[in-house]
Amino acid sequence: MKEKLTHNLGLKILALLFSISLWLISININDPVSPRNYTIQVQLLNINSMINAGKYVEVQDDTDTVRVTVRASRSVLSDFSEKNLVATADINDLTENNRIPIQVTTTKTDNKIESIKTDKEYVSVKIEDVKKIQKTIDVIVQNTPASGYMLGSTSTDQTAVIVSGPESVVSRIAKAEVEINVDGATSDVSMSRPIHFYDKEGELIDDTKLTKSVSEVSTKASILQMKEVPIECSVTGEPADGYLYAGDLTTEPRVITIAGKASTMKNITKITIPDAIDVTGADSNVAQQVDIKQYLPEGVVLADTSSGGKVTITATIQKEESKIVKIFSDQINVRNIPQGYDVTIKGMEDTIEIRLYGLQEQLDTINANSLQGYVDMELYAREQEMDVIKPGNYYPAVKFELPEYVYLKEHLKVHIWVEETE
Repeated sequence: MKEKLTHNLGLKILALLFSISLWLISININDPVSPRNYTIQVQLLNINSMINAGKYVEVQDDTDTVRVTVRASRSVLSDFSEKNLVATADINDLTENNRIPIQVTTTKTDNKIESIKTDKEYVSVKIEDVKKIQKTIDVIVQNTPASGYMLGSTSTDQTAVIVSGPESVVSRIAKAEVEINVDGATSDVSMSRPIHFYDKEGELIDDTKLTKSVSEVSTKASILQMKEVPIECSVTGEPADGYLYAGDLTTEPRVITIAGKASTMKNITKITIPDAIDVTGADSNVAQQVDIKQYLPEGVVLADTSSGGKVTITATIQKEESKIVKIFSDQINVRNIPQGYDVTIKGMEDTIEIRLYGLQEQLDTINANSLQGYVDMELYAREQEMDVIKPGNYYPAVKFELPEYVYLKEHLKVHIWVEETE
């Protein structure tokens, strides 16, 4: 038996090796081995330990994306995908030069996988402190409202934002802004707008690495209607003896432009400054500068603030002049005689001299022949606190129809006889 097994042993071994070779060739022909590439994301493990320590970890140069080459048989690769590969990098294995080794494993256990190789061995990271700041949110208005309208106030439902992130980014933030467009607006504009961050040079900061307490805010711009209105003023007090307020009150500017809600503006025709100037004891023009803003109605603002709201008011004071005028007695008459009575003016000369005082330009306009004087019996009774006029003698003052700022210092009184009619 032994002789049979060892007979031609060399040939038998050669035959066995040949058979194995044929088997391997058959397998490779029917299920060949080949490489296939996959691109997968590296998972960073234990990253929270850094975050809890107040650190910000940033992957550099996309090193957390790795290309994996799997070399395996066709039968394995036909049912293989990225989902069967897991790439991890544990932050606890961080090296001194801020690199984390990459570990790649597969969920498939098959002896037909010859090898798994990656195009990089490490994830490179940048580690820095996390910084947190709070910034007031500024509203930036774009464009302008329609003609005849102006921007009023702006507001947001959040006045500040808390932002945190890598110190190198957060330290650059100089301001936080939201933008609102009021182009052609005739009424209030409201919209929700994102917050943007800018450095001190006004350059937009990439906020993809930042965490914000709020990303968008509700923003409102108030739109006001403008209107041009005159200024109306009045004076108080009396000038010095021998001087008169000429009734000439000027303002600079004469008109102002105000703005407010349309419902408010429709009822405003002027801005009144009461007792704007005190001319007490004045013997020359009096000028006063006032802040017009304090006289604006509620809800109304000054549209043009270039002057700071200051208005100069000037009251003209002129020297008092006098003029003697001669009138005839028939230029004086009696008005409002009570029914059932007759009134007679007694003892009046045919011509009477009266001295008028006032501004020269007004005095020059007086024509003695057209000057009319009168006694009003109803008015006289009220002045004397009389219920009724009774028959008898009365000495009322004559009133004259005089131009404004012309007057008598000494009243002309006449003797009037009142009697019942027969």
